Amino acid sequence: MTANQPPVYQRSPLAQKISRLPSSSTSVLSPDHVEGFRRAQELAFECAKAAAREMRLGWTEAQTGRWMHQWLLDHGVRSFLHKPIVAYGPRTLAPDDQWGPVKGEGAPLREGDVVILDCSAVVDHYTGDVAYTTSAGPNPELVKAQEFLSGLRSQMIERFRDPQPRDTIFDWVDQEIRARGYENAAGGYGQHVVGHRVYRYGKFFSGHAAFPPERVFGWFLSWHGSGFLVNNLRRLIMPEVLNVNHRGAKTGIWAIEPHLRVGHFGCKFEELLVVTPDGAHWLSDTSQERIVIGT
Repeated sequence: MTANQPPVYQRSPLAQKISRLPSSSTSVLSPDHVEGFRRAQELAFECAKAAAREMRLGWTEAQTGRWMHQWLLDHGVRSFLHKPIVAYGPRTLAPDDQWGPVKGEGAPLREGDVVILDCSAVVDHYTGDVAYTTSAGPNPELVKAQEFLSGLRSQMIERFRDPQPRDTIFDWVDQEIRARGYENAAGGYGQHVVGHRVYRYGKFFSGHAAFPPERVFGWFLSWHGSGFLVNNLRRLIMPEVLNVNHRGAKTGIWAIEPHLRVGHFGCKFEELLVVTPDGAHWLSDTSQERIVIGT
């Protein structure tokens, strides 16, 4: 299959029906809640950018992940939606079911590597889930991909404002990516997800990370915090993810994460989008600030 040929995504009438079920996640956010999510997102972006400034050639993926985790702890974070995810070079392509923290130490950082830094901190009960792409030294191919994603980000506001879109958000993103000659890395996520809901947690889940044991629950679940797992179970999963089958209301708040495959590397952003009955807006433009590692 070439980049311009439409991939075959699994479409399910049942999943589409479930996505229309009522969910507390579709409630319109109050200004105080919007501000809470904004603060959480800004701290998560600060962590990713601090890591990009601190990293040096030879740092392993796991070493960078540990650095980000400690940075968040040092800044008062006690709970996470998921453990910090760091991917260099080939791992940024997000092969199926492998988008998560590296097993073992992972690869060392080399000159020219593209790097994705993904962290999700819970700050004062609110989740800030972000991903930030950078590179070790200048990378013109990455700059082109980031410019494309910036354009996609700007257009996405109108897509969420459209009350009767011709295509799902996922299909539109997929078409735009393929039209530019890139591949959509959605296959690296369960259910082909281009976005998912984020939550405000109570005291219990905000106070500790509580990751499930890997040997009991499996590696894939073990890098999610218990708050995320319980909230998905309580709300059902399919209304909470923005995928090829989503047909439900989009009001509320989403972590949007389009992810490209660009030849030998991947590129993505992830940040929070607030959707109201009248429109949509990004919480900030922090994701558009570019840092090059080692410069």
